[in-house]
Amino acid sequence: MNRTDFAAVEAFTRVAETGSFRAAALALSAPVSTVSMQVRRLEERLKARLFERSTRRVVLTEEGRRYFEQVRAALDAMMEAENGIEGIRAEARGRLRIAAPVEFGQAVLGRVLGCYGREHPNVEIEVELTGAHLDPMRDGFDVVLQVDPAVSTSLVARKMGTPTQYHLVASSAYLAERGTPAHPRDLSRHTCLVMGTRQAPTTWRFVRGATRLSTVHRQATANSWVLLRDLAVAGCGIARLPDYLVLPALAEGTLVSVLEHFRPPPEQLYAVYVRSPHIPVRLSAFIAALKAHLDVWPGCLARAAPNAPTGGAERPGLPRQRHVIHP
Repeated sequence: MNRTDFAAVEAFTRVAETGSFRAAALALSAPVSTVSMQVRRLEERLKARLFERSTRRVVLTEEGRRYFEQVRAALDAMMEAENGIEGIRAEARGRLRIAAPVEFGQAVLGRVLGCYGREHPNVEIEVELTGAHLDPMRDGFDVVLQVDPAVSTSLVARKMGTPTQYHLVASSAYLAERGTPAHPRDLSRHTCLVMGTRQAPTTWRFVRGATRLSTVHRQATANSWVLLRDLAVAGCGIARLPDYLVLPALAEGTLVSVLEHFRPPPEQLYAVYVRSPHIPVRLSAFIAALKAHLDVWPGCLARAAPNAPTGGAERPGLPRQRHVIHP
């Protein structure tokens, strides 16, 4: 692809992201006529109409949508490569605002940010741990760590590490007294420790071939994975917990895994940030550090068995936990 073609693809991408030739021209610091001409030449080369145009809006055609999905991934990869080279020369500085789930943040971010802060002393780090579903653009964050992010052409959602696995666990004392379930349907006869609120569904999903569902009896409900883990260790019932909180307890023997052949479906964590041709070094360096850590974690926790963090996951209506780290 020659230089002119690349400029046309970039113009097309900006129009697709913003839904406007004028907004794309502002983002590219180019005249509207130039952006329109570049898109028209790209359509002529591809022999396909990429946009449906009207006086009020610009909408991708089906061919345009497919083409956009492919070229956007290629441009993101090129942007990341260039940012990596620039990061070698540039110095990270300024404020880095991060939002993350409460207990994931407590279990992971201290490890990552400790090294990050030493390597980038001119970055002021601000962390908010929250269970709310945030938008980095709307809520003013550089990056939001979340599961199941909303699809948006203005945001990048990058996978971080392998999907989080969930385990059903109980103490040996509980299983000795109540018996070990052999199938999800057996959970209706057991005491289950449920994450959420009183109004939350009491159905747990399992994966073994086709997805299976099981309605469970709730003995205790909490909005904290840590509290549910502690109740399970105390012999209060069966809990469904993420691997980053339960692996140390399984390694120590304070909890035992049950229904291993009916594993709850995993959840993938994403780093969500605003799409931009120029990602700040402070952000790209943090994402690289987090990804490097998660590529080998949480399996290491089974050996390290650190002390469990404390705290509760937020639900809407509860205050966020806010932490500011000054180097």
